[in-house]
Amino acid sequence: MIRSENIKLLLWGTAVVLIQIVLLRHLSVLGAEPDLVFLYLLWLCKSRNRTSVLLFAAYTAFLQDALTDLWGIHLFSKTLTLFILHNYLNRISQTRFYFWQVAAVVFVSTLIFNLIFSGVALFSDLYASGSFLWIRIVVASVYTALLGSFLYLVKVTD
Repeated sequence: MIRSENIKLLLWGTAVVLIQIVLLRHLSVLGAEPDLVFLYLLWLCKSRNRTSVLLFAAYTAFLQDALTDLWGIHLFSKTLTLFILHNYLNRISQTRFYFWQVAAVVFVSTLIFNLIFSGVALFSDLYASGSFLWIRIVVASVYTALLGSFLYLVKVTD
């Protein structure tokens, strides 16, 4: 059943994907960009059950894939990562964390996502250079962790 809360979350998800595509795609450091869509999905893990998080992940990742012409890579990577991490993220969401703890949790979550994303991208021969692997795994994970920690610090995710 579609409720107004779910529609709001779908609209927020669409807005986050558009912000990712329009704004954050151009704020790259060493060719890596933060993944605001993944941060949004991590935020959903604290209040939603696994099925709804996976459905929201599939919707936002499909939209992101469609707009960036990476058909299926974000969809597979984000849903698999959230399938693996949901119980842990939901369990620790009731705890109040320090800045460095949030950065560590977001970094490890993003690192797992980027490992899966890079593995699928290399398997499908999407990227030819080996430097993409290190930039995507290390720099993008750190960049996303810093953005996620900053958003947690200013209470956007609360």
